[in-house]
Amino acid sequence: MKKLALIASVILIVTACSKKEEKLALFSPESFAYELDSGWELNGSVRVKGLRQEKNKDQYIAKLSYSIDLITPAGDTLKNAYDGIKDVNKKEEISDVPIEVQIELDSTFAKGKYVVHYFVRDDLSSQSAEISDTVSVGM
Repeated sequence: MKKLALIASVILIVTACSKKEEKLALFSPESFAYELDSGWELNGSVRVKGLRQEKNKDQYIAKLSYSIDLITPAGDTLKNAYDGIKDVNKKEEISDVPIEVQIELDSTFAKGKYVVHYFVRDDLSSQSAEISDTVSVGM
């Protein structure tokens, strides 16, 4: 009986002390476009949660890599229409991080509905996530 109680106590302590890693997730995608003299400017944003963060002295650090594919009204995909790296350093724990993009489309781009497809990778945990949004250009 003592062995069973000891095993149960160890299991309880291990599960209580282990920190379950949250899954990387993207949410709240927003996209809009406005006309320029020579075409359009597409702006978009998405928020990222569940990222791994490391504490270094009094700073929480996270690192994300991201790319955006743009799918035209004709169904063509422009791979890596925008990409970047987001390094985050904060004094408090990081709950979520915004990623913002800005893509210029010249006058050769057709009017219509475009799909903005976000790919984000957490460089500290190697997790990745993706999400899409639509935007009307010139309509």
